[in-house]
Amino acid sequence: MLTEPTSPIRVTTKWDGAPAIVCGIDPRWDAFFVGTKSVFAKTNPKKMYTSEQIDENYSGQLAAKLKAALKYFPKLGITGVVQGDLLFTDDKKRATIGGERMITFQPNTIVYAVPENSDLGRQIQRAKIGIVFHTRYTGPTTADMNASFGVDITNFNNVPDVYAATATFSDASGAATFNAAELQKYKSAVNKAEGSLKQASKFLNILGETGQGKFLLSTLFKQFFNTYIRQGKSIPNVNRVIQEFSVYYDTLLQKEIDSKKTPSAKDKYAKMQKEGLKFIESNKRSIYFTISSYSNLQASKELVIRKLEKVKTLGTFLRTEDGYKVTAPEGFVAIRSGQALKLVDRLEFSRANFTATKDWDKTPPGYKGVEV
Repeated sequence: MLTEPTSPIRVTTKWDGAPAIVCGIDPRWDAFFVGTKSVFAKTNPKKMYTSEQIDENYSGQLAAKLKAALKYFPKLGITGVVQGDLLFTDDKKRATIGGERMITFQPNTIVYAVPENSDLGRQIQRAKIGIVFHTRYTGPTTADMNASFGVDITNFNNVPDVYAATATFSDASGAATFNAAELQKYKSAVNKAEGSLKQASKFLNILGETGQGKFLLSTLFKQFFNTYIRQGKSIPNVNRVIQEFSVYYDTLLQKEIDSKKTPSAKDKYAKMQKEGLKFIESNKRSIYFTISSYSNLQASKELVIRKLEKVKTLGTFLRTEDGYKVTAPEGFVAIRSGQALKLVDRLEFSRANFTATKDWDKTPPGYKGVEV
């Protein structure tokens, strides 16, 4: 998609909206409803047709947002059933970021911002509710519906009260296109990933079968990698990572041993600890290629994400204790033949999701926002 005039791959942008809203015409009753993902439950699906039903099933902010969706979304003339991520209702704010007056909203981790005096800014100021649609559902009943990625909103009614966006990625500027050198760099990164994965493939299967319960080694590797993400660190020297994983594993098992009261329970985990450390020591070469595969895949993915993030409609920021920090969009979804692959910047968004300020009642130093 980044190199060819036409491509079977299409991309949608992952917006960091919340909550997920499912709405549209119930095919069984031919009536408009709203709800969360629970509308697809096989038993007791929660589809809300009236404000009274919302009050019976929900409370607090979620109830208020569902009521706003029920009030305004029928005006769009939606046919069928669609899903989107809510961006704002009555929680927009004005703020000065980088010396520019902005309209901001923070549905989840990312703060979205648009210049107050732009056409889009004025549109968002007028709107009572905002949403980005990304999935359409079809089927005889909601319980039996199938999902397809992408929602064409061109046929929706133009409603000033609603800011409706689509997640479909559009690059009219051509900014997200690999040149020859970038393409070669990307292919080289992919080749490295393929090479290390060939070396690691058999071991990956063994990894998924080694250990017990929460101490399954494949699970522990994921948890271990997340310790780097939480610290905002890239994977360091591979040999060093093997040593650090050995210490990580040893520490986890020792903590488990120390927590047990009976000798038999202590012996069980002491044996697991000894066998696990022996396994790590005797499989250093395979672990080396496993970690290399992870690093090479991350490098390949990052080249794509860095290109795609050059095109975005709204400014994206993280709210920190020191004010606002520019960030990339949450990520992207590449779709081909109905199969979807999520591309998320682990060092940026995943770390932010672990650590960013999400308490909307507290504002960071220097924040001058007021309700819009």
